Amino acid sequence: METDPLPDLYAALGIPRIADAEEIRQAYRGLAKRFHPDSGTGEASTERFQMIEEAYRVLSSPQQRREYDHRLKLQEQKAQAVLSCQVLTSQETLPAMETEQMLYLLIEIEPRSEFKPRRMPLNLGLVIDRSTSMEGNRLNSVKVAAHRIIDDLQEDDVLSIVAFSDRAEVLLPGQSMKDRARAHALVSSIWAGGGTEILQGLKAGLEQVRRFQRSDRISYLILLTDGRTYGDEEDCIVEARRAGLERIGISALGIGEDWNDLFLDRLVQQANGVSVYVSHAQQIRQVLDEQVRKIGRLVARDLSLTLRFSEHVWLEAAFCAAPQFDHLVMEDGTCKLGPLFQGEKVSALYELVVGRAEPGTHRLLQWELTAEVLGPPARQERLQADVRLNVSAEPPPEPVPPRILTVLSRLSIFRLQEQAWRALEEGRALEAGRQLETVATRLLDIGEYELAQMALLEAGRVTQGAQVSKKGHKTIKYGTRSLGIKTPG
Repeated sequence: METDPLPDLYAALGIPRIADAEEIRQAYRGLAKRFHPDSGTGEASTERFQMIEEAYRVLSSPQQRREYDHRLKLQEQKAQAVLSCQVLTSQETLPAMETEQMLYLLIEIEPRSEFKPRRMPLNLGLVIDRSTSMEGNRLNSVKVAAHRIIDDLQEDDVLSIVAFSDRAEVLLPGQSMKDRARAHALVSSIWAGGGTEILQGLKAGLEQVRRFQRSDRISYLILLTDGRTYGDEEDCIVEARRAGLERIGISALGIGEDWNDLFLDRLVQQANGVSVYVSHAQQIRQVLDEQVRKIGRLVARDLSLTLRFSEHVWLEAAFCAAPQFDHLVMEDGTCKLGPLFQGEKVSALYELVVGRAEPGTHRLLQWELTAEVLGPPARQERLQADVRLNVSAEPPPEPVPPRILTVLSRLSIFRLQEQAWRALEEGRALEAGRQLETVATRLLDIGEYELAQMALLEAGRVTQGAQVSKKGHKTIKYGTRSLGIKTPG
């Protein structure tokens, strides 16, 4: 939903923006005489005269001039912005009805195509679970992945490595990548043994990252674990929340099937990160490499989207649609969308209810996006616009934009698998089985064959009274969540 650019009315009259009322009047009179269609001069122009008339009409009215100046300022801010917003509604015209109507609003945020980011140095902390359950292929694969990270980091990047079991050890205190041989040797020395106490590793890792945190670095911690921590979950959440407030990102790689997905999801949400399911040790290197490369593509953080609704419009539900599906928490009309990376979109889908409205054009809401765009130097950016909708007694046939249809189709799969797990927890196994079968059918429709096969397998287990496998649950949960990443642009 794009709006036509505002004309420069000051340029039309040839006056500065600080011109007073008398200067506006004099400029108008002189130009009107020159360009009036009946002036008889060689400069006579109907089109130019109409622009002069429009400029004078707006700028000679104090109220209209204030409104125009505000809109012009927003337009210029948008033109200079790093971020770009595309706004789509499921319909641009609604029928005039006595009953309430549903409307979908999709807001997609991405870096402007002409923006060329400069990679900022990283302040990266790796927190590695070395408990007994990691022994063998898992720990060996983590070591291989860590060796790859050491080789790929730039000299001005800072890396720290913490290994933990039931206690934490700072293997590599934070340092730049000038002595890679030492870093490699320390990684090779990691051995497995002991229990799993994530709090110990998390605190030690964050302490190292904090030591080297600066405004010209991206500070981030990646946790790699295959087990559950007991008794310290809430303390971990407190630590992650503090890190988030300090603008230290946290992501987690859950290896295998025994880690607590609800806990890790909640942990990383405090610090604007993601939890990633790694089903096989062989995937660790690729996944960790992708995460580190992604951190280096950070463009903006602390994206915050505020909606201000008109009286006849209210919110039914809100979802993150990209980079992955999730529920959005709205507080006073504002939701936090986290970071934005080069090459990705951040999208929010809103399910709105529109009340009775007379035929005409109506303002549905105003949206406002704020974010910190990374530098140098870092700066706050704000974009804002109204969303308007036509109401007609006889609206023309109007297809829903394909982009919204695609998002809704994939979102329905994500929501349906959530309902299946909820039904299972409440003892409604047959209902859960049917829902997982529907999930499988819809996944087949969009070409997600392996994920569909897993959903069918788990549906069969549930229907026969067996427990859902840990692998099946995590595969379906994180697989349907990632469908938001795969939605085409």
